[in-house]
Amino acid sequence: CTPYDIAQQIEFIETLFRDGKHISEIRLIHEQMHGLKGDLLTLNSTVSVTSIIGHINLILVAQCPETTLERWNSVRDHMNDILNTIQKNFRFPQNIHAIAIDDSKIQRKLLGKFFDFMGLGPEQCTVLGDGADEIKGFEDFVVTFMNSHKNDYVFMVVDENLDVVDESSGTDESISGSVCVENIRRRLPYELERRLFALVRSANDSTSDIAIYNDRAHGFLPKAPIRREKVVETLAPLWLKRFPPAQFGDSVAYENADDSESITSEELACSAQDIAHKLIEMDARFNTDDRSENWRWMHDQLHELKGDILTMTSDASMISVLGMINLLLGYKDSILITEKWPKLRDRIYSVINDERTSSGTVQAAGSRWTKVKVTLKAKSSLAETGALA
Repeated sequence: CTPYDIAQQIEFIETLFRDGKHISEIRLIHEQMHGLKGDLLTLNSTVSVTSIIGHINLILVAQCPETTLERWNSVRDHMNDILNTIQKNFRFPQNIHAIAIDDSKIQRKLLGKFFDFMGLGPEQCTVLGDGADEIKGFEDFVVTFMNSHKNDYVFMVVDENLDVVDESSGTDESISGSVCVENIRRRLPYELERRLFALVRSANDSTSDIAIYNDRAHGFLPKAPIRREKVVETLAPLWLKRFPPAQFGDSVAYENADDSESITSEELACSAQDIAHKLIEMDARFNTDDRSENWRWMHDQLHELKGDILTMTSDASMISVLGMINLLLGYKDSILITEKWPKLRDRIYSVINDERTSSGTVQAAGSRWTKVKVTLKAKSSLAETGALA
């Protein structure tokens, strides 16, 4: 039994108490307590559960609803403490490899840091997506890699929108990361596919989108800031669900955490400086690149910007910015997008410049931004004004 199973069982029992079943259907409560005892006795963990078993036995002999509820509250709190301890002691196995792909330079940097937060070394991690060759060759790379690491586990994080530009022909296309995962799973033999854990990472997180990701891969990972201490906490239940210790004896390791060892709380997030430089690059591309006449290519650039903004730590609301990006994504006219881009660009820059969380860095980026904006304004024949309607 896994901590994930225990947590679900506790949540279900808690709903029974909230519904008053300890008053009207005490037999149902007793059945669940017996089931919880059985799960605890098969829990894959180094943490002792002897004490909590004794407390559950006290619930089974309680004579009145009030006593039953009081003892359950004690058991629930004790169990949550145990689960938190197990969570702290959770470690990914030594024979794990991490592979990620994203066409954004910013996101590739964040994914490398994400794997570091998991406790993985550089030799265990591969981050791809820098150019058409890496994106188009991704499926072959993973299949070959897994065939050469048959006794290992592979954790994979795949961006949904992978934009590829053929430098020779100048054409561009968007490749679905979840389709890549689906193709990889189909190509792998059963014994290898069952050792793969693939998550799709995307800025598109509607209910229908997530349903597609879950069908093609093993789950969904949103593009959002996440703190170091939350990475393992987020992944552990998903990992245990994919690789139950009862079926995969070496899928997880538990080590007693050293409480005296302090871990710096660090956030995995895109910085204001990253976005400032991104705006500079996009402004140059939209005004000078021949591909700016292709609205599909411009959509690819906007999708990438949206993903980067979603992983940015910001005290200011980015809802209006995301709404403006979505409006531009609705246009299929490159001239119209280019005309309305400056208003979006200036709005984003205004938000990140007001953050003042790292004033020196942002102001430095801002100085460069001002110079670039003036230069491009002189070169561009397009109007810098125009409201986003």
